[in-house]
Amino acid sequence: MSGGINSNYNNPNTYEYDKNKVRTNFEDTNIDLEAISILYATDKLEDERTTFEETFYSLDANDETTDGAKFLDGLIDNKETLQADLGLSDEEYDNLACIALALASQETGMGEEAGYTGENKGLGGTLRKLAKWADTTFFGGASASSGLTQMKIYDFMNSNTLTDEQKSILNKYGIEADGVASNNLFENPDKAAIASMVVLTNIYENYDDYKGVLSTEHSNLETELGLTTDEAKKEAEIKGEKVLYDITSLYNGITNAEEKVEIREAVKSWLMAKNDTKAGDKGVDDEYNEELCLNNLNELLAKHSADFTLTAEDLDFIRYELTTEAAALNPQEYCAYGWNKGTGTTGMQLDRMLSDTIGTILENPEDFDYDQFTVNVSTLAQKYIEQTM
Repeated sequence: MSGGINSNYNNPNTYEYDKNKVRTNFEDTNIDLEAISILYATDKLEDERTTFEETFYSLDANDETTDGAKFLDGLIDNKETLQADLGLSDEEYDNLACIALALASQETGMGEEAGYTGENKGLGGTLRKLAKWADTTFFGGASASSGLTQMKIYDFMNSNTLTDEQKSILNKYGIEADGVASNNLFENPDKAAIASMVVLTNIYENYDDYKGVLSTEHSNLETELGLTTDEAKKEAEIKGEKVLYDITSLYNGITNAEEKVEIREAVKSWLMAKNDTKAGDKGVDDEYNEELCLNNLNELLAKHSADFTLTAEDLDFIRYELTTEAAALNPQEYCAYGWNKGTGTTGMQLDRMLSDTIGTILENPEDFDYDQFTVNVSTLAQKYIEQTM
């Protein structure tokens, strides 16, 4: 980490970077799942998706011939018993159900994505099972993803990610996985909905742990930066806010989607780089070299006529600001993050979590790029929520 705050820093202004985030807290919503009449589907693969209008089309939620309608029915028909089994309030269940719908739209286009059916049925399904068996047996790969939300159900049933009680709940509803490439979620979208709710509940239960990691790091940074007074701590937050404000203001002014992605990825790479590494350091790949990542980011900023240049010290203040409670992912965003990155050791890696937070700040909710998984799912979940209001 870099040194402490310059003692003559005295800026009374507070910079509010525009997170432009969906700030949905579960207790603030009043959702009626039965009021959802439209399901958001797409046949486009993830690397072909662009804006919401160009990517998604509407499915009738009452058309029982679609997997999406069966998935929604699974969420509605099992609400009373599943809510009791999982210990969820009405607000918690309904919010998690909207996230499950968003995941189904994101992961498989509500079952309409090109190749989804082909890789699960007939010769394609058989070949996929063989390939997955070989991958897990000889190369240590993960089990097959299945169902509208693409769950690795075998891994969940045979690891310590879920509690024994949660595994028992899956069994109670007839959800099984007797092999790395075999399960019943593709053929039973209603059961895929139930399984998704169990896993989302497990992720949601780790939300306080996530905030605890941020709080611990915030305290560690106070020690490393020498912040011993409330005034010094506030100054550090203001510095972090200003850096994020400068970057976000420039980012929001860019109209070209590809150039926005370049900036977003460069900021995230700088954050994910190995701390305090310098150009020329041996044993560190260029993509993880902090100084080289900073130089690349400054070159991109200069290309867009930025009137500021970032320094190595700025990264400390960005981290300090991103670990405040105000900057944390909200429950909706965290569930999307946890689904994609996990909640174990890897998922709880600090810079990985902060990188995703940067992704929600430097977001483009109309660009359904896979790099924005958390933003995509949160945006789709909000669209489902809004249907019920």
